[in-house]
Amino acid sequence: MLSHSRKSTIIWILVVFCWVFLIFTLSSESYNQQSIKPTLNKWVTKEQLAESLPNTSVTYRGDTVVAKEDPYGFVEFFFRKGAHLFMYAVLGVGLYMLIRSLMGRRQMVLPVIMSLILTGGTAAMDERNQLSKVGRTGNPTDVIVDLTGACIGLIVCITISYFLDRRRRRSEYRFVRKF
Repeated sequence: MLSHSRKSTIIWILVVFCWVFLIFTLSSESYNQQSIKPTLNKWVTKEQLAESLPNTSVTYRGDTVVAKEDPYGFVEFFFRKGAHLFMYAVLGVGLYMLIRSLMGRRQMVLPVIMSLILTGGTAAMDERNQLSKVGRTGNPTDVIVDLTGACIGLIVCITISYFLDRRRRRSEYRFVRKF
């Protein structure tokens, strides 16, 4: 029978492997396969969407998207960057939990550093992978977005862990105090 820590390690290995597989599968799709513009067009007209957006623009890698002029492009930009943040937040947390299960729960700083290094390496390989796909471009700036997502995920994970551990210690203290 496997110990709890070994089961945990195996689960985190599977989570990380499947998540990296998902990332590379999605990044192998063409831009048109991933575009949400056709779906947005079915839900709302360009004029309606433009009316609901602020009068602003965003510049990324030298390209500017103006909300009122290209509302579908504006919404898609934030959707795609949000997807980067989310995908790599989950990967960063998965790697952190895996490394922590291998090193022991008392370790925190080294698993954070290692998970960020591995997440950054995965993001760089993912962007490199996109260079070989038709209709996709690899973008070093997206690696920074991906690492930002990993940092956000780690901050949330560590904060939740802190409060759960604190709550657990309080209940253990109350239990011991009663006896």
